[in-house]
Amino acid sequence: MPNQDGSLTGSDTITLTHAFNRMIPFDDVEPSSASIGTLEKVHKRAQKNSTSNSAFIRIAEALSLDMMAHAVGGFAAMTEDEQISSLRNIESTLPAEFNVVLNLARDVYYENDETPDRPVNFAGEDEIFGKLALEE
Repeated sequence: MPNQDGSLTGSDTITLTHAFNRMIPFDDVEPSSASIGTLEKVHKRAQKNSTSNSAFIRIAEALSLDMMAHAVGGFAAMTEDEQISSLRNIESTLPAEFNVVLNLARDVYYENDETPDRPVNFAGEDEIFGKLALEE
């Protein structure tokens, strides 16, 4: 669970790194979320306004409180399917917050020059990592 000042603990960093690697699908030839520093960039960007910072902290807290992640090794020790299930549970519980964090991750990932198949115009895209964005 993040510290009171919003900084991440070591376990938060590990958990969120694995979570972003699940949220952002990649092939072996593509850069992974972790390899381009997605977590650090998303966290920094989220801190720029209270809404995105609150969403980021709530997702980090939800990941640390997820009962499935309380096994030895936490979220990182879970199987890929268990990690995906955990993320889907958090998405269904905190849909607005999850969407804010997912959009930040998408922007950070596709802004990287090494990312293949980068969209030309981010504002015109209605898809987030293979999931159609729902109109609100």
